[in-house]
Amino acid sequence: MSSIQETIEDVKGAAQRMGGRMEGMAALRELTREMSKQHATSTALLAKQHKELQQVRHELEALRKQRSSGGGFPWGLLLLAGGGYALYRSNPSFREQVQGLLKRINPGPEGNLARAGDAAGDAVSDLAEGRSPGAALHDAGGELKRGAEKAVDNAKDNLQGSR
Repeated sequence: MSSIQETIEDVKGAAQRMGGRMEGMAALRELTREMSKQHATSTALLAKQHKELQQVRHELEALRKQRSSGGGFPWGLLLLAGGGYALYRSNPSFREQVQGLLKRINPGPEGNLARAGDAAGDAVSDLAEGRSPGAALHDAGGELKRGAEKAVDNAKDNLQGSR
């Protein structure tokens, strides 16, 4: 081959290599543009979310201040008490349950007798279920003893007060 043909072939090869590099650079430029668009979209979305979070934070602060002031009237408690009273007045079975609970709370002999009755019922349940009723019977005896002591003390006080 002649030197001109070799030079032409060399120039051709160099041109082809340069064309391949140019195509690669064009693809790289296109990829960079797409990534920039995605970055801009992500940045805008993050800015929007940041603004919404700030708004939620401010609303939460306002709600926290409102709740912690403690100066408000307890309307919920008032409504609950009113509903309980209305139920007590209108429902005889509910009234009986409340009165039964109050008897058990009563510190006098009546409360001791009610608690002794509960303990005796527990003893019967224990027997029916195959457990030892000893602890429940012990509790019933203790309540009866305390109730009797209170009744005796009340009788003594009444006798001393009448003299």
